[in-house]
Amino acid sequence: MYLNQSLVASNPFEKHLIKRKRRGGWGKKALMMSLMLTSMVDMFSMLVVFLLQTFSSSPEIMITKGLNLPNSFTSAEVREAPVVSLSKDGNLYLDQVLVGETKKILKSPEMLIKKLNVIKNTWVEKHSGQPFPGEINLQADEKVKSTTVSSLMGILTNGQFQSIQLAVVGSN
Repeated sequence: MYLNQSLVASNPFEKHLIKRKRRGGWGKKALMMSLMLTSMVDMFSMLVVFLLQTFSSSPEIMITKGLNLPNSFTSAEVREAPVVSLSKDGNLYLDQVLVGETKKILKSPEMLIKKLNVIKNTWVEKHSGQPFPGEINLQADEKVKSTTVSSLMGILTNGQFQSIQLAVVGSN
């Protein structure tokens, strides 16, 4: 039941307030705003993934397929360097590219030394003015004989790769 405006409100301002109240505009006006969080969450997720991949504390090296590395209790961080792999089937790989059979390369290592010299010369060209560090990562299957590994290490040392890191699987 509505009261007559003329009886209740005598001046125009009071009439205005009564009309405003009836329209529902009295008090606070509710603002309908929606924030699209989905796109913002997607952006932050992509940013986190990018940062985790970019700022890795140590480089990762690829392990040659079918290679079972020996276990070790002590291990050091992997440094980025060329990778020589000895597989249990008797093949030798340099940066996952087949060089040849291990027995033949140990008897005549000229082909391996040529490929190592190419890597060394490329490094020297890219880092002019710096001495060659001679770092190389050696991956050998756990079934490869230690005499084979030591013979290959001798060839690597003669090829000016004195800092040889043996790849192992860390055990806790």
